[in-house]
Amino acid sequence: MYQALYRKWRSRTFSEMVGQEAVIRTLRHQVATGRIAHAYLFCGSRGTGKTSAAKIMARAINCINPVNGDPCLQCPSCAALGSEASLDVFEMDAASNSRVEEMRDLLEKVDYPPQFGRYKVYIIDEVHMLSNAAFNALLKTLEEPPAHMVFILATTEPQKIPATILSRCQRYDFGRLTEEQMIARMQDAMPELKDAEQGAMALIARAADGSMRDAWSLLDMCIGSGEKLSEKIVRDALGTADSDFLFDFASTVASGNGTQALNMVDELMRSGRDVQVFLRDFSAHVRMVSAFRLGARPALEMTGANAERYRAQGEEISMPRLLRMLELSMQAEADTRYAASPRGVLELFALRSCRVTDGTDTEALMAQVEDLSHQVELLKKNGVVVTKAPSDAPQTGVQAEPARRTAPAAPVSTQAPGGGNANEIWNAALKRLGKEAVAAFAIINQGRFGGCRDGKYTLVFDASAAISRDFVNAADRKALIEKILTEEGGAPAQFEAVLEGAKNAGQAQKMKKDEDLLIDVLGRDKVQIDND
Repeated sequence: MYQALYRKWRSRTFSEMVGQEAVIRTLRHQVATGRIAHAYLFCGSRGTGKTSAAKIMARAINCINPVNGDPCLQCPSCAALGSEASLDVFEMDAASNSRVEEMRDLLEKVDYPPQFGRYKVYIIDEVHMLSNAAFNALLKTLEEPPAHMVFILATTEPQKIPATILSRCQRYDFGRLTEEQMIARMQDAMPELKDAEQGAMALIARAADGSMRDAWSLLDMCIGSGEKLSEKIVRDALGTADSDFLFDFASTVASGNGTQALNMVDELMRSGRDVQVFLRDFSAHVRMVSAFRLGARPALEMTGANAERYRAQGEEISMPRLLRMLELSMQAEADTRYAASPRGVLELFALRSCRVTDGTDTEALMAQVEDLSHQVELLKKNGVVVTKAPSDAPQTGVQAEPARRTAPAAPVSTQAPGGGNANEIWNAALKRLGKEAVAAFAIINQGRFGGCRDGKYTLVFDASAAISRDFVNAADRKALIEKILTEEGGAPAQFEAVLEGAKNAGQAQKMKKDEDLLIDVLGRDKVQIDND
């Protein structure tokens, strides 16, 4: 009779367990020294080895010839426990036996001594499911148990267990397993998997989400075809999109191409993929791209062709867009659980992701500015010609073609505090702002240098750009700009942003608020206003 892989390869000794080194080391030492506690609490997410560790512990403390804290698996006690024929170890599922009557029936047998081993062991799984009355019944026995009695409680939700129970147990937390640990365990148990495609094993481990039991179950499903395990077989079994599609979809939504994004959604649906699975995979993809962009640990540990693709896409997409895509994909994944039309949720996610942000608050505008700055840098890196300011009246930055309309430059004073050249000091300060305050630098780029008079540097904005002026004149940003100008010029300096032709400022305030806000910050040539 066929036995499922997760049952066939369940650990029988502490040495066979995957991960949980700290927990295993402590438990083995207790077995070896005979310092056995009367109550243990094993906590952790599903499939991390809690029940397996409980069974191993029950064997080890009753083993006649333990080996370095591990059960020998040869003595009569180990044989009886292995065949589940021993009366000294009792397992109870609290999810289906949560009432106080069932707990009382269990505790009535506590005073009877073990039949074969040295200890009588009660393993209570999902103990947080017990009722309050059942916990109260258990409490007295946990407080003063017989010398031969050991309780091992296992739970995925320790926060639901009363403090009175927690305080009477030795608590051990089981962490989620890494992908590398799960792959190594599967390949050690089944050497034929070493010939499988690396991407296939990685997909199984990633889908298991830290659960060794889930990894075995997924592997059991994928090897049913009898063919060599490949990435395609695993993706078909799991219903996930291939990596090429994930890379292309991310590039499409980052470029703002809504039409192409909807066409790719249609392609995904025609191939029979599950919407929720795709959104989960896409979230994981965006997290990995973000990790490469930021140089985080997952990025540093990955090598090969995929690493280069992640690195390239990380340079292609700005952080505001990556954060936007990640936030929306995780929200859409949750929405699909209750949606009548999961496809509609996916299409809405795709269209929203094509925009870097929604809203016109300061945070949204800052994200748009940062994304625009990133796009300009990409244009420059790809050899696109950028316009520079005329030498007689230096602008505050560079712009990709076509250039923004600017007012004619008025003559400016070149005398700076301390006797330096104001133009040179201003340009040196701009270089530092481009590194130390990217958002402020991008806004300053929308104005022009108005010279330096009486120790004060002036930045001039168009009359309609009152929001940009106020943004730069904010106390913290103004203080930073003055600090940099002082350091670059070697003398105390002041700074102020002003409007060109202040008498026209009242007229500018009558323009439509939303349209003004975007145009002022990003420039007219960078904004397309939708009137629908």
